[in-house]
Amino acid sequence: MFGNIGEMMKMQKQFKDIQKRIKKAEHDGESSDALVKVKVNGEFEVISLAIDDELIKSGDRKKIEKNVQMAVNSAVSKGKSFAAAQMKELTGGLPIPGLSDLF
Repeated sequence: MFGNIGEMMKMQKQFKDIQKRIKKAEHDGESSDALVKVKVNGEFEVISLAIDDELIKSGDRKKIEKNVQMAVNSAVSKGKSFAAAQMKELTGGLPIPGLSDLF
């Protein structure tokens, strides 16, 4: 009986470690033409955004908006994939209710 508690505590510690790793991770994304580059953290907050000067000079608002959206979505997608891989490592690929839906 107590062996199961020990395993649960070990898994809880691993889960907290993975949460920290996910939170600290940074993920880069860019538009398909690489004119916009974005970096997000593990909480999917934008921590940097770079727009090429030539794109800004073009004055093409719709293109700028589309490129920013594409870059952000790319970075967020990478972040979600990273988080899912980390959780899969913890669960051994088993679908655990509540955990598998987080990412």
